[in-house]
Amino acid sequence: MSIRFLLFQGNWEDEGNFCLLEDSESIIVLAAGQEFSSTRVQKQQIGRDYLKENRSKVKAIIVNNTSWQNIGLLPDICGDLGFKVPIYTSFYNRLILFSLFPRFRNKITVVEKNKEVKVGDFSCYFLPIGSYTIGNLALKINHSQYSFYFLEAFVFSNLLDNNLLFPSNFLQDFQQFLTQQKKNTYLITSCQGMHWKNDNSLFFATKNFPRLGKPLFFILYEFDWLHILELLEIGRKRENKILILDEKSAQLFNQILTKNPSQKVIENEKNKKESDKIYLLTGNPKNIEKKLDNYLSNLSPEKRFNFNFIVGTPPIIGGERKLAKLIDYLYSQGGEITNLSKKEYCQLGVNFYDFKLLLKLLKPIRVITLQNSYKYEKFTPYFPGNFSLVENGHCLDFPNQKFSPLKVKESLINLEELLVKQRENLGQTGLLIFLLITQWEEKKLQLKSLKIEPLALSSLINISKLESKVKNWWTTNLARDIEKDDPPKITKRTIERRLNRKVNNYLSLEHDIELEESLILLFNQKKELKKPE
Repeated sequence: MSIRFLLFQGNWEDEGNFCLLEDSESIIVLAAGQEFSSTRVQKQQIGRDYLKENRSKVKAIIVNNTSWQNIGLLPDICGDLGFKVPIYTSFYNRLILFSLFPRFRNKITVVEKNKEVKVGDFSCYFLPIGSYTIGNLALKINHSQYSFYFLEAFVFSNLLDNNLLFPSNFLQDFQQFLTQQKKNTYLITSCQGMHWKNDNSLFFATKNFPRLGKPLFFILYEFDWLHILELLEIGRKRENKILILDEKSAQLFNQILTKNPSQKVIENEKNKKESDKIYLLTGNPKNIEKKLDNYLSNLSPEKRFNFNFIVGTPPIIGGERKLAKLIDYLYSQGGEITNLSKKEYCQLGVNFYDFKLLLKLLKPIRVITLQNSYKYEKFTPYFPGNFSLVENGHCLDFPNQKFSPLKVKESLINLEELLVKQRENLGQTGLLIFLLITQWEEKKLQLKSLKIEPLALSSLINISKLESKVKNWWTTNLARDIEKDDPPKITKRTIERRLNRKVNNYLSLEHDIELEESLILLFNQKKELKKPE
């Protein structure tokens, strides 16, 4: 029976994993990672279209962990599929998903250790595994004579003695996890952020922090539970609780870290001197900048200048540019900045020795790698076994182990190339497309239909609100002084010029976005003549 591994994204630096495993009857979504660059969105859209075209085959979505590398695209995919496909994950991942995506509450199934979950002809088994993120799972999928293991963000050696991150008796449980392993065993992994073994710990990073009498302001990714838990421990040892700046995050921390939900890990601002406070702001690569700006914009310049900002968001997702933008923003706020993002203390990823141990225990006949770390190539010569790199937009067929590009509708590729080319011609980092259908009624040009499509623009733009704005502008400004006898070309140019000016002003004031020009498609619909009775 034919089985295919499909990779849409995960082969380039700083992008999430988006991949599937399918046979003739069923599709399992292994990871639904988000693309954060503006230059490689095509493969992600191809993957979403592939799932929509085969939605009847999609039987399960797996959430191994809540790193944005694996769940950033989850809301979009669930929306595409109609929220009917079950999500299988761990207990702690369910709590985190509830916090991030409340509408998922009724579709998440918590799996049991080493207990079979049937998905068509696939048999899935799960095992809690050490990680820098809470609730991480190893996944085994058996199908006919094949076993596929999917592991991400695993950590076997730990510095933090915490059962939330590092389950006890792991090696014993893992040996049991390897039972019922089929003859043909494959490992699927990206090993993002691979590094040599090092002292990965905030305890080392903060040991020699100068005591300048300034409050410490930590900025961490919300899936980086290793350093979040360490920071809470640092606060405890210094007899300071952490002031968590996001209420939803504080509720989640209380839910996970305390047996009694009424016990708070958030500190009341009035109970501590300013210099004794330790602030914590968490977010994901999509919202971290906005959350930071929302908090700091409500403070006085004096208070912002008094902070010692500690940045611990490593450039694993969103890349160097996102990190540089965050640092530049903090410099504009004043205060002191300590950047730990590129230090070994805040390293997120798989280390060489842990991966080597995994290969020794698993003994796969081949490793299917997404290789979304530029450092990965320098490590592979030191690993035993065979490695197969799957390119974005390609699939790997079993049993012939043949690589082939994914076939997609030609119109999708042509449309994408057209829009990207148009965006390049306009010299923009994004594009807004306006489709307007008009009709002359009683000597007035009426707007009958309006559609706005964004391409590679900020997700913060409220399209429905912008559509309402355009409709209001139409009656007050856009169609003003336009006569029915005016040449169509003059009418079109006038409306385009006025609409571009209005849109540019709106985006600049509301979202601080500088857009040189929008693509405006204006069609005038002729009034239908009444048929004679």
